[in-house]
Amino acid sequence: MDRDMYRRLVKISMEPAMQEKTIAYLAEHLGKFLKPQEYLMLAFREHKEGNISWLMEQAARRIDVIPVIWGPDHRWNTLLRQTFESHASAVVGEPLIILGLTKLKKQYNTPLPIRKVVMVGYPCLDWVIDGIVKGLDCEVGGCFSVLDTGIVAGFACGHSWGVHLWDEHYGVDIVDEQDNVLPAGELGYMVLYPKSDPAVRVKLGDRGRQVDKKCACGSDSMRILDMQLGSNVDSDLYQLSQELQSWTSILDCYLAKTESGLEVEIVCFPGEKMPKLPNAAKLVVRPYNPKTDEPLWFIPGDTPYRDF
Repeated sequence: MDRDMYRRLVKISMEPAMQEKTIAYLAEHLGKFLKPQEYLMLAFREHKEGNISWLMEQAARRIDVIPVIWGPDHRWNTLLRQTFESHASAVVGEPLIILGLTKLKKQYNTPLPIRKVVMVGYPCLDWVIDGIVKGLDCEVGGCFSVLDTGIVAGFACGHSWGVHLWDEHYGVDIVDEQDNVLPAGELGYMVLYPKSDPAVRVKLGDRGRQVDKKCACGSDSMRILDMQLGSNVDSDLYQLSQELQSWTSILDCYLAKTESGLEVEIVCFPGEKMPKLPNAAKLVVRPYNPKTDEPLWFIPGDTPYRDF
């Protein structure tokens, strides 16, 4: 991901006129499944003006839905408590945070009346979706956004796989390793650009494929299917993290490659069956502490593109 292009795209998304359009766009889609006076849990790591959590809050208020903002205390236990006490019927957030909430619900047998989940921020694997659906007994949708910025480029309709591109304001090219544009239907790397300034092109590092056939929902807008993490992640670490977090006994984990070798920290629920643990230069396995534990990837600088 080119930092300069990324900065320019973020700047465009934060222009007042564009923010207003984004809020209206999100309000339109949230309004399709939420009723006035329902509670919506915003399960994001950060809430500040212009970012995705803030935009979701404004959109919810516009349709008379009551937003519940996680924080400023970002412990896992606070997320569970706020969701329970607010009687939130829907939750919007990053996939692994919502998956963690699902595991906490099961561990503590907490009745959460969530019936709708919207996952945002990055591509999500099928096993994560399946775990959330089974754990919360809910419907799951998706919002095509870039990390936790205010860049919102699409939304899932719920009638088919993938997300509809917000093609009034954003375009996506699918390219190969040499940046050649691929025809519709072929899997490649996603390049996002604003239609107000097509020269601003951001290669996300994530992969997907375009489908330009009319959707079952009636929309003719371009759909992006099979969104998946691509070259911007360490494939070995990513695979290991998926293997670990697929276990309901593991709430959270943090992995890093250092000069000393692989470092792994795992937060688990005591007494639950555990997977075979990896060989690592440093391996920490500790029980979940509701009094102190926050998601492990709340560490500053976990990606160079979060400082906007």
